[in-house]
Amino acid sequence: MSTDSYSKFRVGSRGGTATLLEGVTRGSSRRSAERFSIGKWTRFARIACPFVAGAVIAIGPDPAHAASITKGPYLQALGQKAVTIKLEVSMPETVTIDVTGPANFKATRSSESAKRFHSVRIDGLSPGTTYDYKVTASGTESASASFTTAPAENKPFKFVVYGDNRSDASTHAAIVRMIEKAPADFLVHTGDMVQTGDNASEWQEFFQIENKLLASRCIFVAVGNHELTTPDPTGQVTFLRYFASVEDDGRERPHLYGSFRWANTRFFMLNAMDTWTGDEREWLKSELASAMNEPGLVHRIVVLHHGPFSSGRHGNNVRLHRNGIVDILRDHKVSLVLAGHDHLYDRGEGQGIKYIVSGGAGAPLYSRGKGTPETQKFESVNHYLEVAVDGDTVSIDARRASGSIIERCSFKGLEKWSCNSPDEKPASTTPRPVERSASACVCSLPGAASSTTAAQPLAWLATLLLIAWRRQR
Repeated sequence: MSTDSYSKFRVGSRGGTATLLEGVTRGSSRRSAERFSIGKWTRFARIACPFVAGAVIAIGPDPAHAASITKGPYLQALGQKAVTIKLEVSMPETVTIDVTGPANFKATRSSESAKRFHSVRIDGLSPGTTYDYKVTASGTESASASFTTAPAENKPFKFVVYGDNRSDASTHAAIVRMIEKAPADFLVHTGDMVQTGDNASEWQEFFQIENKLLASRCIFVAVGNHELTTPDPTGQVTFLRYFASVEDDGRERPHLYGSFRWANTRFFMLNAMDTWTGDEREWLKSELASAMNEPGLVHRIVVLHHGPFSSGRHGNNVRLHRNGIVDILRDHKVSLVLAGHDHLYDRGEGQGIKYIVSGGAGAPLYSRGKGTPETQKFESVNHYLEVAVDGDTVSIDARRASGSIIERCSFKGLEKWSCNSPDEKPASTTPRPVERSASACVCSLPGAASSTTAAQPLAWLATLLLIAWRRQR
Protein backbone atom coordinates (compact mmCIF):
# COMPACT_ATOMS: atom_id res chain seq x y z
CA MET A 1 0.00 0.00 0.00
CA SER A 2 1.47 3.37 -1.02
CA THR A 3 1.63 6.18 1.48
CA ASP A 4 -0.88 8.22 -0.57
CA SER A 5 -3.55 5.58 -1.15
CA TYR A 6 -5.17 5.11 2.24
CA SER A 7 -8.56 5.92 0.71
CA LYS A 8 -8.30 3.07 -1.80
CA PHE A 9 -8.75 0.14 0.50
CA ARG A 10 -9.62 -3.28 -0.86
CA VAL A 11 -11.59 -5.63 1.28
CA GLY A 12 -11.45 -9.38 0.81
CA SER A 13 -14.66 -11.34 1.22
CA ARG A 14 -14.99 -14.01 3.79
CA GLY A 15 -17.48 -16.77 4.05
CA GLY A 16 -18.14 -19.97 5.81
CA THR A 17 -20.66 -22.75 6.26
CA ALA A 18 -21.90 -24.60 9.27
CA THR A 19 -23.78 -27.88 9.40
CA LEU A 20 -26.17 -28.85 12.15
CA LEU A 21 -26.44 -32.57 12.74
CA GLU A 22 -30.16 -33.14 13.21
CA GLY A 23 -30.29 -36.93 13.54
CA VAL A 24 -28.89 -40.28 12.47
CA THR A 25 -30.07 -42.87 9.96
CA ARG A 26 -30.27 -46.57 10.49
CA GLY A 27 -29.66 -49.49 8.14
CA SER A 28 -32.31 -51.17 6.02
CA SER A 29 -31.56 -54.74 7.07
CA ARG A 30 -34.21 -56.90 8.74
CA ARG A 31 -32.04 -57.21 11.85
CA SER A 32 -31.87 -53.42 12.13
CA ALA A 33 -35.60 -53.14 11.68
CA GLU A 34 -36.23 -55.66 14.42
CA ARG A 35 -33.77 -53.97 16.76
CA PHE A 36 -35.62 -50.68 16.39
CA SER A 37 -39.07 -52.17 16.90
CA ILE A 38 -41.52 -50.34 19.14
CA GLY A 39 -40.88 -52.70 22.03
CA LYS A 40 -37.16 -52.27 21.85
CA TRP A 41 -37.54 -48.50 21.61
CA THR A 42 -39.66 -48.54 24.73
CA ARG A 43 -37.02 -50.40 26.73
CA PHE A 44 -34.32 -48.17 25.28
CA ALA A 45 -36.17 -45.03 26.33
CA ARG A 46 -36.79 -46.40 29.83
CA ILE A 47 -33.04 -46.87 30.33
CA ALA A 48 -31.91 -43.71 28.54
CA CYS A 49 -34.36 -41.19 29.99
CA PRO A 50 -32.68 -40.88 33.41
CA PHE A 51 -29.38 -40.25 31.65
CA VAL A 52 -30.98 -37.62 29.41
CA ALA A 53 -32.54 -35.83 32.39
CA GLY A 54 -29.22 -35.79 34.24
CA ALA A 55 -27.42 -34.49 31.18
CA VAL A 56 -29.90 -31.66 30.70
CA ILE A 57 -29.39 -30.62 34.32
CA ALA A 58 -25.61 -30.79 33.90
CA ILE A 59 -25.68 -28.57 30.82
CA GLY A 60 -26.82 -25.64 32.93
CA PRO A 61 -29.63 -23.13 33.06
CA ASP A 62 -31.94 -22.23 30.23
CA PRO A 63 -29.86 -20.12 27.82
CA ALA A 64 -32.73 -17.62 27.77
CA HIS A 65 -31.87 -16.76 31.36
CA ALA A 66 -28.07 -17.23 31.21
CA ALA A 67 -25.53 -14.49 30.65
CA SER A 68 -21.91 -14.43 29.54
CA ILE A 69 -19.37 -11.68 29.06
CA THR A 70 -18.08 -11.93 25.49
CA LYS A 71 -15.66 -8.96 25.59
CA GLY A 72 -13.99 -7.55 28.67
CA PRO A 73 -14.34 -6.20 31.16
CA TYR A 74 -11.55 -3.87 30.06
CA LEU A 75 -10.28 -0.45 31.12
CA GLN A 76 -10.44 2.82 29.20
CA ALA A 77 -9.82 6.49 29.99
CA LEU A 78 -7.86 5.68 33.14
CA GLY A 79 -6.58 8.80 34.89
CA GLN A 80 -5.82 10.09 38.37
CA LYS A 81 -9.44 10.35 39.49
CA ALA A 82 -11.57 8.24 37.16
CA VAL A 83 -11.77 5.19 34.90
CA THR A 84 -14.20 3.80 32.33
CA ILE A 85 -14.95 0.07 32.45
CA LYS A 86 -16.31 -1.47 29.25
CA LEU A 87 -17.72 -4.89 28.46
CA GLU A 88 -19.98 -6.69 26.04
CA VAL A 89 -22.48 -9.37 27.07
CA SER A 90 -24.15 -12.11 25.08
CA MET A 91 -27.65 -10.62 25.27
CA PRO A 92 -29.23 -7.30 26.23
CA GLU A 93 -29.14 -6.84 29.99
CA THR A 94 -28.28 -4.32 32.68
CA VAL A 95 -24.84 -4.33 34.29
CA THR A 96 -23.67 -3.13 37.70
CA ILE A 97 -20.04 -2.45 38.60
CA ASP A 98 -18.86 -2.30 42.22
CA VAL A 99 -15.50 -0.70 43.01
CA THR A 100 -13.77 -0.93 46.39
CA GLY A 101 -10.54 0.62 47.63
CA PRO A 102 -8.56 1.94 50.60
CA ALA A 103 -10.20 3.93 53.42
CA ASN A 104 -13.46 2.02 52.95
CA PHE A 105 -13.96 3.46 49.47
CA LYS A 106 -17.03 2.03 47.74
CA ALA A 107 -18.70 3.03 44.49
CA THR A 108 -21.52 1.35 42.61
CA ARG A 109 -22.51 2.28 39.06
CA SER A 110 -25.13 0.69 36.85
CA SER A 111 -25.85 0.92 33.14
CA GLU A 112 -28.92 2.94 32.23
CA SER A 113 -30.68 0.21 30.27
CA ALA A 114 -30.52 -3.40 29.14
CA LYS A 115 -28.12 -3.64 26.19
CA ARG A 116 -25.19 -5.70 24.96
CA PHE A 117 -22.34 -3.17 25.06
CA HIS A 118 -21.73 -1.23 28.27
CA SER A 119 -19.45 1.70 29.10
CA VAL A 120 -19.55 2.65 32.78
CA ARG A 121 -17.66 5.63 34.20
CA ILE A 122 -16.29 5.47 37.77
CA ASP A 123 -15.13 8.78 39.28
CA GLY A 124 -14.18 10.08 42.70
CA LEU A 125 -10.94 8.05 42.74
CA SER A 126 -7.54 9.06 44.16
CA PRO A 127 -4.19 9.27 42.27
CA GLY A 128 -1.80 6.32 42.44
CA THR A 129 -4.31 4.10 44.22
CA THR A 130 -5.23 0.46 43.58
CA TYR A 131 -8.90 -0.49 43.42
CA ASP A 132 -10.76 -3.78 43.02
CA TYR A 133 -13.86 -4.08 40.89
CA LYS A 134 -16.45 -6.69 39.99
CA VAL A 135 -19.17 -6.84 37.39
CA THR A 136 -22.72 -8.05 38.05
CA ALA A 137 -25.03 -8.92 35.17
CA SER A 138 -28.50 -10.42 35.64
CA GLY A 139 -27.77 -10.82 39.33
CA THR A 140 -24.65 -12.92 38.77
CA GLU A 141 -21.16 -11.69 39.70
CA SER A 142 -18.11 -12.13 37.50
CA ALA A 143 -14.59 -12.64 38.83
CA SER A 144 -13.11 -9.41 40.16
CA ALA A 145 -10.11 -7.58 38.75
CA SER A 146 -8.10 -4.55 39.85
CA PHE A 147 -6.55 -1.38 38.47
CA THR A 148 -4.28 1.42 39.67
CA THR A 149 -4.99 5.05 38.86
CA ALA A 150 -2.44 7.40 37.32
CA PRO A 151 0.14 8.74 39.78
CA ALA A 152 0.83 12.30 40.82
CA GLU A 153 2.87 14.46 38.45
CA ASN A 154 6.36 13.74 39.80
CA LYS A 155 6.08 9.95 40.12
CA PRO A 156 7.98 7.53 37.83
CA PHE A 157 5.91 5.14 35.73
CA LYS A 158 6.17 2.33 33.18
CA PHE A 159 4.22 1.28 30.10
CA VAL A 160 4.40 -1.32 27.32
CA VAL A 161 4.26 -0.59 23.58
CA TYR A 162 3.18 -3.09 20.91
CA GLY A 163 1.24 -3.12 17.65
CA ASP A 164 0.28 -4.81 14.38
CA ASN A 165 -0.91 -8.02 16.03
CA ARG A 166 -3.48 -8.74 13.31
CA SER A 167 -3.35 -11.97 11.24
CA ASP A 168 -1.51 -14.34 13.62
CA ALA A 169 -3.33 -15.29 16.83
CA SER A 170 -0.54 -17.59 18.05
CA THR A 171 2.17 -14.93 17.91
CA HIS A 172 -0.21 -12.35 19.32
CA ALA A 173 -0.95 -14.66 22.27
CA ALA A 174 2.77 -15.26 22.84
CA ILE A 175 3.45 -11.52 22.93
CA VAL A 176 0.54 -10.96 25.33
CA ARG A 177 1.87 -13.63 27.69
CA MET A 178 5.17 -11.80 27.89
CA ILE A 179 3.48 -8.42 28.37
CA GLU A 180 1.45 -9.84 31.25
CA LYS A 181 4.75 -10.45 33.07
CA ALA A 182 6.10 -6.96 32.39
CA PRO A 183 5.82 -4.27 35.07
CA ALA A 184 3.60 -1.67 33.41
CA ASP A 185 1.01 0.87 34.51
CA PHE A 186 -0.73 0.92 31.12
CA LEU A 187 -0.43 -0.18 27.48
CA VAL A 188 0.14 1.73 24.24
CA HIS A 189 -0.93 0.08 20.97
CA THR A 190 0.39 1.39 17.64
CA GLY A 191 -2.58 0.14 15.59
CA ASP A 192 -3.76 -2.70 13.33
CA MET A 193 -5.45 -4.73 16.04
CA VAL A 194 -7.50 -6.61 13.43
CA GLN A 195 -7.20 -7.40 9.74
CA THR A 196 -10.56 -5.86 8.81
CA GLY A 197 -12.22 -3.26 11.01
CA ASP A 198 -15.80 -4.43 10.52
CA ASN A 199 -15.10 -8.15 11.04
CA ALA A 200 -16.81 -9.15 14.30
CA SER A 201 -14.98 -12.47 14.64
CA GLU A 202 -11.57 -10.77 14.42
CA TRP A 203 -12.51 -8.32 17.17
CA GLN A 204 -13.76 -11.23 19.24
CA GLU A 205 -10.43 -13.00 18.82
CA PHE A 206 -8.52 -9.86 19.84
CA PHE A 207 -10.49 -9.46 23.05
CA GLN A 208 -10.27 -13.17 23.87
CA ILE A 209 -6.48 -13.17 23.59
CA GLU A 210 -6.10 -9.96 25.61
CA ASN A 211 -8.88 -10.68 28.13
CA LYS A 212 -6.78 -11.00 31.28
CA LEU A 213 -4.33 -8.26 30.28
CA LEU A 214 -6.95 -5.61 29.54
CA ALA A 215 -8.97 -6.32 32.69
CA SER A 216 -6.26 -4.75 34.85
CA ARG A 217 -4.28 -2.44 32.55
CA CYS A 218 -5.71 0.36 30.45
CA ILE A 219 -4.90 0.28 26.74
CA PHE A 220 -4.47 3.51 24.76
CA VAL A 221 -4.69 2.93 21.00
CA ALA A 222 -3.59 4.78 17.87
CA VAL A 223 -5.97 3.70 15.11
CA GLY A 224 -4.43 1.66 12.28
CA ASN A 225 -5.32 1.53 8.60
CA HIS A 226 -6.75 -1.98 9.00
CA GLU A 227 -9.27 -0.77 11.57
CA LEU A 228 -10.56 1.57 8.84
CA THR A 229 -10.22 -0.81 5.87
CA THR A 230 -13.86 -0.96 4.83
CA PRO A 231 -15.79 0.67 1.97
CA ASP A 232 -18.17 2.24 4.52
CA PRO A 233 -17.82 3.78 8.01
CA THR A 234 -18.50 0.48 9.80
CA GLY A 235 -14.86 -0.06 10.78
CA GLN A 236 -14.53 3.44 12.19
CA VAL A 237 -17.79 3.13 14.12
CA THR A 238 -16.66 -0.19 15.59
CA PHE A 239 -13.26 1.18 16.60
CA LEU A 240 -14.78 4.24 18.27
CA ARG A 241 -17.20 2.06 20.24
CA TYR A 242 -14.31 0.07 21.69
CA PHE A 243 -11.58 2.76 21.86
CA ALA A 244 -12.93 6.30 21.55
CA SER A 245 -10.46 9.12 22.15
CA VAL A 246 -10.35 10.55 25.67
CA GLU A 247 -9.60 14.08 26.80
CA ASP A 248 -8.37 15.39 30.16
CA ASP A 249 -11.87 15.53 31.61
CA GLY A 250 -12.03 11.76 31.17
CA ARG A 251 -14.88 11.90 28.68
CA GLU A 252 -14.86 10.07 25.37
CA ARG A 253 -14.94 11.95 22.09
CA PRO A 254 -16.04 10.59 18.69
CA HIS A 255 -12.63 11.32 17.18
CA LEU A 256 -9.78 9.15 15.91
CA TYR A 257 -7.26 11.37 17.70
CA GLY A 258 -6.84 12.72 21.22
CA SER A 259 -4.39 13.17 24.08
CA PHE A 260 -3.98 12.15 27.70
CA ARG A 261 -1.53 12.94 30.49
CA TRP A 262 0.25 10.44 32.73
CA ALA A 263 2.45 11.91 35.47
CA ASN A 264 4.99 14.24 33.78
CA THR A 265 4.24 13.07 30.21
CA ARG A 266 1.56 13.95 27.67
CA PHE A 267 0.69 11.43 24.96
CA PHE A 268 -0.80 12.47 21.62
CA MET A 269 -2.69 9.60 19.96
CA LEU A 270 -3.07 10.43 16.26
CA ASN A 271 -4.81 9.10 13.16
CA ALA A 272 -1.92 8.61 10.73
CA MET A 273 -4.31 8.08 7.80
CA ASP A 274 -5.53 11.68 7.99
CA THR A 275 -4.84 14.06 5.10
CA TRP A 276 -3.11 16.43 7.56
CA THR A 277 -4.66 19.46 5.90
CA GLY A 278 -7.72 19.92 8.12
CA ASP A 279 -9.07 19.55 11.64
CA GLU A 280 -6.54 17.05 13.02
CA ARG A 281 -3.61 19.18 11.90
CA GLU A 282 -5.02 22.29 13.57
CA TRP A 283 -5.94 20.35 16.71
CA LEU A 284 -2.40 18.95 16.96
CA LYS A 285 -0.80 22.39 16.60
CA SER A 286 -3.10 23.80 19.27
CA GLU A 287 -2.58 20.92 21.71
CA LEU A 288 1.20 20.95 21.32
CA ALA A 289 1.27 24.71 21.84
CA SER A 290 -0.76 24.36 25.03
CA ALA A 291 1.55 21.60 26.25
CA MET A 292 4.54 23.94 25.98
CA ASN A 293 3.19 25.83 29.00
CA GLU A 294 1.67 22.91 30.88
CA PRO A 295 2.88 22.89 34.52
CA GLY A 296 5.13 19.98 35.45
CA LEU A 297 5.17 18.54 31.92
CA VAL A 298 8.56 17.11 30.88
CA HIS A 299 7.89 14.79 27.92
CA ARG A 300 5.65 14.89 24.85
CA ILE A 301 5.23 11.51 23.14
CA VAL A 302 3.37 11.13 19.83
CA VAL A 303 1.81 7.79 18.88
CA LEU A 304 0.50 7.09 15.37
CA HIS A 305 0.28 4.04 13.14
CA HIS A 306 2.40 5.19 10.18
CA GLY A 307 5.23 7.36 11.45
CA PRO A 308 7.50 9.88 9.74
CA PHE A 309 10.44 7.48 9.28
CA SER A 310 10.82 3.76 8.54
CA SER A 311 13.22 1.48 6.68
CA GLY A 312 10.48 -1.09 6.17
CA ARG A 313 8.28 -1.88 3.19
CA HIS A 314 6.01 1.15 3.66
CA GLY A 315 8.82 3.61 4.24
CA ASN A 316 8.35 7.17 5.46
CA ASN A 317 4.88 8.68 5.82
CA VAL A 318 5.23 11.31 3.11
CA ARG A 319 2.03 13.09 4.14
CA LEU A 320 3.61 14.04 7.45
CA HIS A 321 6.59 15.56 5.65
CA ARG A 322 4.60 17.19 2.84
CA ASN A 323 2.23 18.96 5.24
CA GLY A 324 4.84 20.12 7.74
CA ILE A 325 3.88 17.77 10.58
CA VAL A 326 7.50 16.76 11.28
CA ASP A 327 8.40 20.44 11.61
CA ILE A 328 5.48 20.96 14.00
CA LEU A 329 6.63 18.05 16.18
CA ARG A 330 10.21 19.29 16.32
CA ASP A 331 9.24 22.91 16.97
CA HIS A 332 7.05 21.84 19.90
CA LYS A 333 9.81 19.73 21.47
CA VAL A 334 8.31 16.26 21.02
CA SER A 335 10.54 13.77 22.85
CA LEU A 336 9.62 10.59 20.97
CA VAL A 337 7.42 9.29 18.15
CA LEU A 338 6.07 5.72 18.43
CA ALA A 339 4.68 4.05 15.31
CA GLY A 340 3.84 0.72 13.69
CA HIS A 341 2.58 -0.16 10.17
CA ASP A 342 5.85 -1.80 9.13
CA HIS A 343 6.05 -5.20 10.84
CA LEU A 344 9.50 -4.95 12.39
CA TYR A 345 11.64 -3.08 14.90
CA ASP A 346 13.23 0.15 13.67
CA ARG A 347 14.79 2.84 15.87
CA GLY A 348 16.41 6.06 14.76
CA GLU A 349 16.40 9.83 14.65
CA GLY A 350 15.56 12.21 11.82
CA GLN A 351 15.20 15.99 11.59
CA GLY A 352 15.52 16.25 15.35
CA ILE A 353 12.83 13.63 16.03
CA LYS A 354 13.63 10.37 17.88
CA TYR A 355 11.39 7.51 16.74
CA ILE A 356 10.70 3.79 17.09
CA VAL A 357 8.67 1.66 14.70
CA SER A 358 7.13 -1.15 16.77
CA GLY A 359 4.88 -3.28 14.56
CA GLY A 360 5.91 -6.79 15.55
CA ALA A 361 3.06 -8.26 17.59
CA GLY A 362 1.80 -10.84 15.10
CA ALA A 363 1.32 -9.56 11.56
CA PRO A 364 3.62 -11.08 8.88
CA LEU A 365 7.14 -9.75 9.36
CA TYR A 366 8.61 -7.41 6.76
CA SER A 367 12.19 -7.37 5.53
CA ARG A 368 14.13 -4.15 5.12
CA GLY A 369 12.89 -2.00 2.26
CA LYS A 370 14.71 0.86 0.60
CA GLY A 371 16.03 1.92 3.97
CA THR A 372 16.35 5.41 5.36
CA PRO A 373 19.51 7.09 6.66
CA GLU A 374 17.66 7.98 9.87
CA THR A 375 17.59 4.30 10.97
CA GLN A 376 20.11 3.38 13.69
CA LYS A 377 18.84 -0.12 14.60
CA PHE A 378 16.76 -2.51 12.50
CA GLU A 379 15.53 -6.06 13.09
CA SER A 380 12.68 -7.93 11.44
CA VAL A 381 11.34 -9.64 14.54
CA ASN A 382 8.24 -10.14 16.68
CA HIS A 383 8.69 -7.89 19.69
CA TYR A 384 7.34 -5.37 22.19
CA LEU A 385 8.78 -2.45 24.18
CA GLU A 386 9.06 -1.92 27.93
CA VAL A 387 9.31 1.81 28.65
CA ALA A 388 10.16 3.49 31.96
CA VAL A 389 9.85 7.23 32.62
CA ASP A 390 11.64 8.71 35.64
CA GLY A 391 11.97 12.47 35.72
CA ASP A 392 13.66 13.66 32.53
CA THR A 393 14.94 10.16 31.65
CA VAL A 394 13.12 7.72 29.35
CA SER A 395 14.50 4.14 29.27
CA ILE A 396 13.39 1.53 26.73
CA ASP A 397 13.97 -2.23 26.59
CA ALA A 398 13.11 -3.65 23.16
CA ARG A 399 12.29 -7.33 23.69
CA ARG A 400 11.69 -10.19 21.29
CA ALA A 401 8.68 -12.45 21.78
CA SER A 402 10.95 -14.84 23.69
CA GLY A 403 11.77 -12.08 26.17
CA SER A 404 15.38 -11.69 24.98
CA ILE A 405 16.70 -8.15 24.55
CA ILE A 406 17.09 -6.56 21.12
CA GLU A 407 18.67 -3.45 22.64
CA ARG A 408 18.45 -1.15 25.64
CA CYS A 409 18.12 2.58 25.02
CA SER A 410 17.59 5.76 26.97
CA PHE A 411 17.55 9.51 26.51
CA LYS A 412 17.05 12.66 28.55
CA GLY A 413 14.60 15.24 27.29
CA LEU A 414 15.56 16.25 23.76
CA GLU A 415 19.02 14.66 23.88
CA LYS A 416 20.06 11.95 21.42
CA TRP A 417 19.72 8.20 21.88
CA SER A 418 22.07 6.30 24.17
CA CYS A 419 21.83 2.58 23.34
CA ASN A 420 23.63 -0.71 23.79
CA SER A 421 22.95 -4.18 22.45
CA PRO A 422 23.34 -7.16 24.79
CA ASP A 423 25.86 -9.90 24.19
CA GLU A 424 23.17 -12.59 24.21
CA LYS A 425 22.47 -14.43 20.98
CA PRO A 426 19.21 -13.41 19.27
CA ALA A 427 16.38 -15.88 19.65
CA SER A 428 14.29 -17.13 16.75
CA THR A 429 12.44 -14.24 15.14
CA THR A 430 9.23 -16.25 14.97
CA PRO A 431 7.94 -17.82 18.21
CA ARG A 432 6.59 -21.33 18.24
CA PRO A 433 2.79 -21.55 17.92
CA VAL A 434 1.21 -21.55 21.34
CA GLU A 435 -2.11 -22.71 22.61
CA ARG A 436 -4.47 -20.18 24.05
CA SER A 437 -4.07 -19.51 27.75
CA ALA A 438 -7.00 -19.48 30.11
CA SER A 439 -7.07 -15.71 29.74
CA ALA A 440 -7.91 -16.12 26.06
CA CYS A 441 -11.21 -17.84 26.76
CA VAL A 442 -14.56 -16.11 26.79
CA CYS A 443 -15.18 -14.78 30.29
CA SER A 444 -18.42 -16.36 31.52
CA LEU A 445 -20.48 -15.31 34.45
CA PRO A 446 -20.92 -18.07 37.04
CA GLY A 447 -23.97 -20.10 36.13
CA ALA A 448 -23.80 -19.17 32.47
CA ALA A 449 -23.39 -21.83 29.81
CA SER A 450 -20.45 -20.92 27.61
CA SER A 451 -19.74 -22.76 24.38
CA THR A 452 -16.95 -24.74 26.07
CA THR A 453 -18.77 -25.76 29.23
CA ALA A 454 -21.91 -26.69 27.33
CA ALA A 455 -20.04 -28.95 24.92
CA GLN A 456 -18.68 -31.21 27.67
CA PRO A 457 -22.04 -32.48 28.99
CA LEU A 458 -23.29 -32.88 25.41
CA ALA A 459 -20.42 -35.24 24.69
CA TRP A 460 -21.18 -37.08 27.95
CA LEU A 461 -24.84 -37.37 26.93
CA ALA A 462 -23.93 -38.89 23.57
CA THR A 463 -21.74 -41.49 25.29
CA LEU A 464 -24.49 -42.49 27.72
CA LEU A 465 -27.05 -42.83 24.93
CA LEU A 466 -24.66 -45.08 23.00
CA ILE A 467 -24.13 -47.30 26.08
CA ALA A 468 -27.88 -47.57 26.64
CA TRP A 469 -28.50 -48.46 23.01
CA ARG A 470 -25.84 -51.19 23.07
CA ARG A 471 -27.41 -52.73 26.16
CA GLN A 472 -30.56 -53.36 24.08
CA ARG A 473 -28.71 -55.27 21.36
